Amino acid sequence: MTVWEFYSKEQQQDYISFIKMYASLSKMFNQKSSTTGAPYLDSKFQETIYSRSFGAKEVDVGNTPHDMLSVFGSKRIGIGIKTWLNSRESYQKVMQLKAYKSEIEKVIISGKLEDIAYKISSIKNEKLKTDYARLGLSDNGSDNIYHYITRDEGKLVIHETAYPLVNINNLKEFNMTKTSFSFTDGLKDYKFTFGDSQIWMKFGKTSDCTLIDEIYVGIIDDPFQFLKEAFENRNKIVLYDDIKPKEKSDAVYLPLYSIQGKGEVPSKSGLNAFNGAPKSRGSNRDRPEAEAYIPIPAEFRNKYPYWFDDSVDIRKYDQYKTITGKSSIELELHLPNGKVYPARLAQENFKSLQTNPQSALGKWLLYDVLHLEKKEIVTRTILNKAGFDSVRIWHEDPDNKKELWIDFAPLGSYELFMGRKDSSDFTDLNDD
Repeated sequence: MTVWEFYSKEQQQDYISFIKMYASLSKMFNQKSSTTGAPYLDSKFQETIYSRSFGAKEVDVGNTPHDMLSVFGSKRIGIGIKTWLNSRESYQKVMQLKAYKSEIEKVIISGKLEDIAYKISSIKNEKLKTDYARLGLSDNGSDNIYHYITRDEGKLVIHETAYPLVNINNLKEFNMTKTSFSFTDGLKDYKFTFGDSQIWMKFGKTSDCTLIDEIYVGIIDDPFQFLKEAFENRNKIVLYDDIKPKEKSDAVYLPLYSIQGKGEVPSKSGLNAFNGAPKSRGSNRDRPEAEAYIPIPAEFRNKYPYWFDDSVDIRKYDQYKTITGKSSIELELHLPNGKVYPARLAQENFKSLQTNPQSALGKWLLYDVLHLEKKEIVTRTILNKAGFDSVRIWHEDPDNKKELWIDFAPLGSYELFMGRKDSSDFTDLNDD
């Protein structure tokens, strides 16, 4: 059964209608449509319409493998979204490995083709497993797919294909050229290109691809005139100023590292709180396993003092304790894997966001997502390879600030949010 079949007929038709409408305006966006006859489709628009039509959640964070998450009862499906010209078999980019370039180059220099395939496949699998843990997907690779649309003369073709873990026990058919290295695991064909450190996967093989539908599109000769006439026909359409604007997100960002010095991860606090000194003076007892918290810098507290609670100024910790007799602010934290934990702003001056118990956040982040061993210290290098060094937090309902949502954010997100860096400073690290 395809994921497409989990959606209702009404949802499917909505998606097809929106895609078809956009494609009919191809000459507005891309002159190639006039020579190839193939409709134009922007991948970001495709993602937006997929989310709108199917109620899917947009979950792409930097270079993470999944663009969408659909939930059907207890079943969670990760979905990659793609579109390109021509329905014939072709390789398409699926993962960027710039952070691992030096590691891979060392193996390439060895000249052992099987070792090269094993290294690339192992990294790819680890990145997939990281996202499985982040989103609460099955760890065997059975709950993620690619939904893609190919574009031929006069039509759009909707496909679905599995996006499994690489079977590292069946690597074969190695081929090395000056620019790339290709191999297969018997199910999928892969290619790694040296110049951009990208993994490509072959799409279109009938053995592992399902053709969902073919949509024939009439491309409007003059889309500008068409839209002009539609806009001027005010009595038959809803104008943009008649539509209530969507509630603006109140999302903010917090760093997973120390903002002091070179942005390293403190070895005895924050994500590594488990490695800190014993809680009781004179005790030799280790801190609880996987104890961790997310630091809230003073500059953030000063800039957004009422973000967590409209009635509490988090700059005035002592005053809060005196008035309430409490030392923390209680919250509910919603993780991207669907789980919800009691949480709190705690420690002196409200300098930490943590779950209760603290190990709930730690075990998910340190073990499930980062795949660390027990007591292994988180470093800046580990975060760089994972592709995130910050978290994004927000309220789904701005009027209910006790309910807090969290997800990872791409490298440099906190610095961008605080206005200290420009997005171009992080382009190389976060490029697809």
